[in-house]
Amino acid sequence: MAAVLEPKSCRPGSRRLDQAAICLSAACLVHCLGVPLLLVLAPWMTLGVLGEEWFHLGLVAFVVPLSLLAFHLGFRQHGQRAMMLPGLAGVTLVALAAGLEVGHLVGHTVSAALTSVGGILLIVGHWLNLRGRSGFRSK
Repeated sequence: MAAVLEPKSCRPGSRRLDQAAICLSAACLVHCLGVPLLLVLAPWMTLGVLGEEWFHLGLVAFVVPLSLLAFHLGFRQHGQRAMMLPGLAGVTLVALAAGLEVGHLVGHTVSAALTSVGGILLIVGHWLNLRGRSGFRSK
């Protein structure tokens, strides 16, 4: 049985927030998984800007507010608290990982693992939020 997606009324700008946040979360996940792979495959290469602490903090500075705004606007529209749990857990893990790494309380491997799990939770949370806001349903 094929599912047909029928969007209800949803402000275009608010849908774009979730879509942008999904893309940004996916980019963070690719970055977190890709950098350690580059370290293993090409230890002679410098990572340049991708390995810099300010780059990670810059990503967090975009991910956290964008995600919180998208989740807030989505909740106001769909009102379903359960849809918010994965996303808020993801925001928490990403922010926690950045704080722990900046404070030199954990190494890059632990930080990358926390950020990767947080990124996956963010993607799931934004997808659920977008789905709830758009009123997707199967026929």
